[in-house]
Amino acid sequence: MLRLLMRPANAVCDAMGMTDENERGVVRMLVNMLLLIVIGVALSTLTIGSLVR
Repeated sequence: MLRLLMRPANAVCDAMGMTDENERGVVRMLVNMLLLIVIGVALSTLTIGSLVR
């Protein structure tokens, strides 16, 4: 499960050519937080939309 969650962040790091583990950690954190925000906004929008009907 963890590998599935880390795959997009690792793909971004690989595309940017990062080799330093500290830099990769920062980018992984940024990408993961952006994904969590997008998922949270989508879920809250769907929830609020279903309550309004």
